[in-house]
Amino acid sequence: MARKVFRCGVIGYGGAFSMGNAHLTSLSKNAGMEAAAICELDPKRQKVAAEEWPDAAIYGQVGDMLRHAQLDLATVITPHNTHAPLALQCLDAKVGVVLEKPMALTGKEVKDMIALAKRRKVMLSCFHNRRWDGDFLVLRDLIRKEKIIGRVFRIEGGGNGYNPQGTWWRSNKKVSGGAIYDWGAHFTDWILNIVTDDIEWVSGYQVKNKEWGHYTNEDHSEYTVKFKGGCVATLTISNLAMSPRPRWRILGEQGAIEAGDGKWLVKSVVNGRQMTAEVPFAESNWDAYYKNVYRHLQGRAKLAVTAESAGRNIGVLHAANVSAAKGSAPVKPAFK
Repeated sequence: MARKVFRCGVIGYGGAFSMGNAHLTSLSKNAGMEAAAICELDPKRQKVAAEEWPDAAIYGQVGDMLRHAQLDLATVITPHNTHAPLALQCLDAKVGVVLEKPMALTGKEVKDMIALAKRRKVMLSCFHNRRWDGDFLVLRDLIRKEKIIGRVFRIEGGGNGYNPQGTWWRSNKKVSGGAIYDWGAHFTDWILNIVTDDIEWVSGYQVKNKEWGHYTNEDHSEYTVKFKGGCVATLTISNLAMSPRPRWRILGEQGAIEAGDGKWLVKSVVNGRQMTAEVPFAESNWDAYYKNVYRHLQGRAKLAVTAESAGRNIGVLHAANVSAAKGSAPVKPAFK
């Protein structure tokens, strides 16, 4: 019996990071689906798209693409505040959706998308390809499978530096959601896949450097998540930190794990002695995301990145923003 060919399109083919091209390459050349359509507003980028994907139909309006391209799946690669409206438009047309991360800006947007996807009986997911990062795969296994440091009670993660942000939509808080919605979306997804307990509350804290007034994003963002199992995780994304810190520091009852250069430093007690072992990172495999989507559409695999799991990520990020606006008061997120 011949396998169904799944027709896929992308919405957004902007020049930043060549993300449209990257998605189409991964889903078609590396995962077996068809790159059938591209929707882009900018005529210059339409021309680039046509040159790079001559067999794909090019559209200037999402509605036209949904009416004529006969798609099974659309990937949304646009500014963050447009994710939910565009996803709802596709889902309503009975086209499955993959959203670039972050999935949306608020928990309500995620719930609305999940509800419509269920009514239309189509797939909804978020491109959390970094669940297949080599460093994260090893870290997750060390903690959850091997339990090498025992019960984890404290996680500290994030990225730090000292420099102003650029002057594009990613530094406009109304569009991006804030600085924590960028790399913070990756870190939050990693944290929630290390600690799977329900979330009790989220507390956020933000600082804006008044000297860098040419954009509206905050320059220092951090949040604390309290899990019902007792673990506390803190994420910091800062453009105001001249003092460096490890990308990860994780404490367990029988040891600790710290990020090193291309390896994890695992500290534990062996025969009464404190020992440090170096565990190298594995290879990353970002194409695994769309390979899973392909198998899921065929009915041969469960969806690896469900809308509900991606929604937990947004619940934390949105709660952090709400909490910061309330003076860091604890906030219950939209998803446990």
